Amino acid sequence: MRFRYFDPDQQTAVDGEINSTADVVELIGLVLRLPGANSPAVELSGHDGSSLVVGVSGPRAVLLWTDATGRAAHSVAPSTDLIGEGVVFDYFGAYTEMPAAYSVSVDVAVAAAAEYVATGRPPAVLMAMDS
Repeated sequence: MRFRYFDPDQQTAVDGEINSTADVVELIGLVLRLPGANSPAVELSGHDGSSLVVGVSGPRAVLLWTDATGRAAHSVAPSTDLIGEGVVFDYFGAYTEMPAAYSVSVDVAVAAAAEYVATGRPPAVLMAMDS
């Protein structure tokens, strides 16, 4: 599985190979410690052409799933207690804001990313198809 994120200090994309769930936890933790107004998103890409983007803003995150055919879906907040301000993150140098209704906890997002790396399948998180 491949990973990519934007390093705001170097103003360049960083990519590499990731193979374990422990690596996912470490990678997302590293990216969240990078300086900048908004945390960079982490994009994980499967060998089948699927991908999962994890965008984090404070205690909340958004998951953006694309399957191998190009169909896309986003995470859905599990309850109204997560509704509020949108989730803002840096997607490869671009300010990106997603509605709060798409947000899940960071713990859920990290677990979903780890599941994707371990199985190569879409994470078992409530998702809604994009139009």
